Amino acid sequence: MRSKIAIVLAILGLLVLGAGIGQRTIWLPPATLTATAPAPSASAPLTVIGPQLLNTRDGQFTMTVKSDGPLQLAVARQDDILGWVGNGAYTEIGGADADFTQLAATSHKGEATVPNPAGSDMWVSEEKADGELSYTWQAPGRGDWALLLSVDGKAAAPTDISITVDNEAGTPWAVPLMIIGSALLALAALMFLIAPNKPKAEVAAGRRTAGRVPSDPATGALEVDKIVASRSAAKQADGPGAPATIDEARKAEADKAGPDKAGPGKAGPGKTGPGDDSTDRPDRSSRQDKAAPVHAVVSGDATSALPLMLSKTEPPAASKPSDAPVDPVAVETESSSDSGTSDQADRDQPDNDPSDQDKPDNNKPDDNTPDNNNGGNNIAGENIIAGENIARKNKPAKSKPAKDTPGKDQQTEFRAHEGTMGLMNKRANFTTRWGAALAAVLVAGSLSPAVAADPTTPATSPSATAAATESAPATATAVPSTPGFPALLDSQVQRISSAVAAAVAAGDNAKNAQELEVRVSGMALEARTANYKIRAKVSKQAAMEPVNASTLLAKVVTTTETWPRSSMLVTQGENNALPQLLTLVQASPRENYKLIQATPLLPGQTFPKVDKEGTKELPLDAADGLAMSPADAIAALSDRLTKADSKFKTSFNDSVYIQSVLDTQATILKEAKDASYVFSHKADTGQVVNLRTADGGAMVVVGYNFGIDATSKENANLTVGDDAAVFTGGKETTKGFTLNYAEPVVMHIPPAGSDGKITILSATRNLVGGNFKK
Repeated sequence: MRSKIAIVLAILGLLVLGAGIGQRTIWLPPATLTATAPAPSASAPLTVIGPQLLNTRDGQFTMTVKSDGPLQLAVARQDDILGWVGNGAYTEIGGADADFTQLAATSHKGEATVPNPAGSDMWVSEEKADGELSYTWQAPGRGDWALLLSVDGKAAAPTDISITVDNEAGTPWAVPLMIIGSALLALAALMFLIAPNKPKAEVAAGRRTAGRVPSDPATGALEVDKIVASRSAAKQADGPGAPATIDEARKAEADKAGPDKAGPGKAGPGKTGPGDDSTDRPDRSSRQDKAAPVHAVVSGDATSALPLMLSKTEPPAASKPSDAPVDPVAVETESSSDSGTSDQADRDQPDNDPSDQDKPDNNKPDDNTPDNNNGGNNIAGENIIAGENIARKNKPAKSKPAKDTPGKDQQTEFRAHEGTMGLMNKRANFTTRWGAALAAVLVAGSLSPAVAADPTTPATSPSATAAATESAPATATAVPSTPGFPALLDSQVQRISSAVAAAVAAGDNAKNAQELEVRVSGMALEARTANYKIRAKVSKQAAMEPVNASTLLAKVVTTTETWPRSSMLVTQGENNALPQLLTLVQASPRENYKLIQATPLLPGQTFPKVDKEGTKELPLDAADGLAMSPADAIAALSDRLTKADSKFKTSFNDSVYIQSVLDTQATILKEAKDASYVFSHKADTGQVVNLRTADGGAMVVVGYNFGIDATSKENANLTVGDDAAVFTGGKETTKGFTLNYAEPVVMHIPPAGSDGKITILSATRNLVGGNFKK
């Protein structure tokens, strides 16, 4: 029965294991999925790939763009790209459908041509290709990002776009099925190994075999009547019974032999000698009482298959003792048989010894000894416990086999069973069987096919776990103190500053203002243009302070989503005596950042701290949280620079620049005997930059026009310097003159409620124009 169950389990195991392996082989879904954009309804010079597509599978995809010619790709924030596109026509590519076979595509009408998008400061990165571009997406930072595809702004932008992702349709039952199948196979193997052996065809020797399958020597058939008659005859028999144990047989043999044949070290009957076991082993009698009885087999009788304790018959008178020893190696053991059959046989065998009923059944079959069948006669012996003479002294036991009967071989066999060595052998066999079963289980588990980790089951990254622990119970993404995202990343800042520095260096070397126009505007362009003009005629005129991209000491970027946008960089090159504050402004989305102010950080001043994630740009009249609004601070500084006794004198900290301006004006007034002078500091409010600082205050960048208006007294002769003469057209006049200086200033307004005052951080002045009065 167990074998049949094992076969069923083996078949089920193979089916289940095959199903699990099939899910990882022939039924395995494709490793990747690809979605393609359809052809647009109308061509456009731009193609925008929005965050709906870029956020697919958290950006874990590969995009392929095909074109008939060259193409270019730009990465930027979605608002920046849409701002650059403006009124231009474009095709918008969205996310994939539910089956991940097609991408959404929408055409937007607009201008048929646009400027070439290449080289914009808003692009975080750019890539160019010819014919085909394979692009792996990785978000540069927080926020919504987009891609802009184009050729040159005039030709139709590529729309043959496809993205490929890993297939999330996993095989979750593959591994469990393979494990279950392997377990079923292992269980089947285990049942095959521990299933009992079938009884052999031959008739086994021993009490159980004799009681189970007695046969007639002549016919080979079971004769129950003979067995019953033999039992009845045994009860009516008289006379001494056969020796029940080996020791009794040996004693009987020793008594007949006499004292002379007892051998050295042995005493006669009733005597005690040095070799007597009664002295050396006081517990021998108890062991002998527990020994199983032995009987001789009489040929040709059905009762020869029964134990003597049941038959009560004596050995035939013709039998005589034999001195031939019994070889322990040849001692017969029973064949292994089904436990259920053996138990039934035991129940059929009566036992005259009441004490044996409480003893465990030690008559288990032995699998290692074949059945004995001599000339068709059943030779069965009662099981005995091997005594000390066999188990410990390892000496051959003597017995009295039956006397030879004409025509038949008869012998008496004694089987050593369940002695010390027998128990050890059975334990060894039991350990071997269970060890083999355990090995089969382990081998079955190890033969399961190697399975790669399921890609649908993400693994936990140590860094992600640490981040989650540190941020708990806060949200997963840290919220910046300033709303929004920085308009420029570090890579953009470095690229823009390098471009500005290169343009300024090119203009300074060529003394050509046209070289500056691509990256310089406002007061910075005005000052350098004037400087080039002066240096063209006045050889001793000093050049302006150079602009350097490195070393970058600090940066301030805004989170403004509209235009114009501004930024401030603090750099100091090898040829800068003091750090330079470079103020940049992007007037519109399609324009690049340009330098509008370049001023040195005044001695003794410290640049304020700002939020690294970007700062907010304030309107001119914003007074919330500030000691003074930017507009009021600009007006106050104008008055403070013009008048030595200004009412705003206490609103400003002492400044070397303010003192320098006041000293210059006082000197001019002191030396002016033939003219009257009027000084003015008028702010250009059209290009004011107001940036919030980390302390709650604000930095204000403003350009003043420092004007000197001189009027001659009584047509006195007035003289100007060589640099001013470049603009006035001469050095002397009797009417008067006006001179204009560009005066960029950076000041810090403290937060409201503080004891601080307005601080002038950076300022300078440069002659930019002049004329004679008429």
